[in-house]
Amino acid sequence: MKKWTDYVESLNVFLGQFAGLCLVASCILIIAEIANRSFFNGTFYIADEYTGYLMGVSSFLGLAYTEKHNGHIRMEFVDYLGQRCPGAVKIIKVLCYLLAIVFSLYLLMVTWKLFYGSLVTGQRSYQVSETLLAIPQAFLPLGSLALFLQYTVNLVKTLRKEEVRA
Repeated sequence: MKKWTDYVESLNVFLGQFAGLCLVASCILIIAEIANRSFFNGTFYIADEYTGYLMGVSSFLGLAYTEKHNGHIRMEFVDYLGQRCPGAVKIIKVLCYLLAIVFSLYLLMVTWKLFYGSLVTGQRSYQVSETLLAIPQAFLPLGSLALFLQYTVNLVKTLRKEEVRA
């Protein structure tokens, strides 16, 4: 089980780094578009569209990495409750992770349907590039799956009384 949890967490670190690269690429694309408009009075036509795709990809691929490092919103009442009633904290954490697993499975299902529908129909962007929408949408179920796996790892660690923090 330890080998599996380590694999999932290392996969999520990789996806988080890739999400960071997408953010950098988005910034470079925006700066290049500004420079092109300012100095050459031209446009790339795809800058807005592809920046949006990169932001979506970085958001979804960064979800699991953020969860691994406790970057999502946390409720402080659990820490306060831990001082008063230490046994209740584990129960609350297990319930929260179970709810999060259900949510991430639903998110995975919805994003998969979106991706698969675009893939089957060959749906394309209405922009100049006419990008096949299945390409950027493929990262949505991937990020949702990674989030599901990270929640599962956190649940296993909580049940085994391991520290969930990175």
